[in-house]
Amino acid sequence: MARLSIRLLGPVQVCLDGQPVTRFETTKGRALLAFLAVEADQPHRREVLAEMLWPGRPEGAARANLRHSLAKLRTAIGDHEAAPAFFLASRDRIQFNPASDAWVDATAFSTLLQDRRTTEPASSRKNIRQLEGAVELYRGAFLEGISVPDSVAFEEWLLLKREQFGRQALDALRLLAERHEQIGEYEWALAHTWRQIELAPWQEAAQRRAMRLLAISGRRDAALAQYQACRRILAEELEIEPEEETDALYERIRDEASSLPADAP
Repeated sequence: MARLSIRLLGPVQVCLDGQPVTRFETTKGRALLAFLAVEADQPHRREVLAEMLWPGRPEGAARANLRHSLAKLRTAIGDHEAAPAFFLASRDRIQFNPASDAWVDATAFSTLLQDRRTTEPASSRKNIRQLEGAVELYRGAFLEGISVPDSVAFEEWLLLKREQFGRQALDALRLLAERHEQIGEYEWALAHTWRQIELAPWQEAAQRRAMRLLAISGRRDAALAQYQACRRILAEELEIEPEEETDALYERIRDEASSLPADAP
C-alpha cells in the first residue's frame, strides 16, 4: 500500500500511512494538490500556477500565496519526511513526483481504462476485470464539492476533467452492462445499469436496458414502473418526451409476458 493515497473521483480524500489528512488550510490548497497530482507528467512553472489560482493579483503577491499554500500542503502530507519526496520543487517549477510512494485514484482509473484497450480482447475476463476495477474507483464527480469561483482557469480545467472522467465512467459501465447481458449475467448487467442511471438518469439507452433486463428477469411490473420513472425524469430535467424506441419497448413489455431479446449491438 502506498504511503500517500489521494482520492479525487468524488469528495477529496487524502490519507497518509492509512490515516486521513485533514489539515488542509484552504480549498485552494486542495485544488493545488489535485492539479499537481493529476498533471504529474510534467513540471509546472510557479508563475503559471500562481496566476491560475490567484488571478489578477500582483505577481509577487500571487507567488507568495503559492509558496504559503505549497508549504502548508507539504507539511500536511509529510513531504519533508518522505523518501523520495512527493513534490519536486525548484525555484521556478513544481511537479508532483511520479516516482514517490503515492497512489492517485484518477491516475489508476485512467491506467486501467488505457490498459484494457491494448492488452486483451474486448470480451476477455481480464478486460472485464479492468473495467470493474475502474468503475469501483469512480465514487462520484471529479473533485466533488470543490470550486474556486475566482479562478476561471482552474474552473475550466476542473470542468474539462470532470466531464472527461464522467464520460469514461459512463462508457465503462455501459460496456460492462452490455457484456454481462450478452453472456446471460443479467443481475450483474442490471447492477451496472443502475449505476449508470444514477450518474446520468437522462440517458435513455440505459433506461431501456434497465427496462429490458427487468423484463427478462421476470419483473415486468418493475420494468413498466421504470418507464414511468424515465418519463418523469425526462420531463422534469429536459422537458422532453421519451424517444420512440423507449415507447416501443414499453409497449412490448406491457403486451408480452415472454422474455424479450436484447437489442442488437
